[in-house]
Amino acid sequence: MSEPRSFKVNSQLLPTGFPREFDAHIYFNDANRTFAEEFRAKAIKEFAGQKVFTGEMIPVAIGPHPTPMFEINFPKEMFTDVVLWLMKERKDLSVLVHELTGDDLYDHTQAAMWLGPEVPLKYDVFK
Repeated sequence: MSEPRSFKVNSQLLPTGFPREFDAHIYFNDANRTFAEEFRAKAIKEFAGQKVFTGEMIPVAIGPHPTPMFEINFPKEMFTDVVLWLMKERKDLSVLVHELTGDDLYDHTQAAMWLGPEVPLKYDVFK
C-alpha cells in the first residue's frame, strides 16, 4: 500500500467556481528548491486579490510531471499578466503554461508553451 500524499494538487484546492482556464507548472529540483519556494511566495504576494491561484509545493513526480513542481491556475483574462510575470521572474526554473480544455494530451502538447528549457513529460499517462 502506498503512503498517503502530504500535499494536494490545485484541482483539489481551488475555490468553488474558480475559472480554471490555464495552468502553469513550475518545475524545481533539490538544487533550486529554496528559490522555487521563494518564487511561490512571491507569486502569492504578486497576485493577491486577483483571479490567480497558487498551489502547494508538490515534492514528488506526479502524473506526467517527472520532477517536483507547483501549479498556478488563472483565467484567460489574466494570461498576459501571469505569463509576462513568469517570464520575468522565473530565473532558471522551467515553466510549462497550458490551456485546460479537458483533453490532457492536447493541453500538455499542442496547447502548451515553455518558458525556459522543456522538461520531458511522461505523455504515456494520458493514453
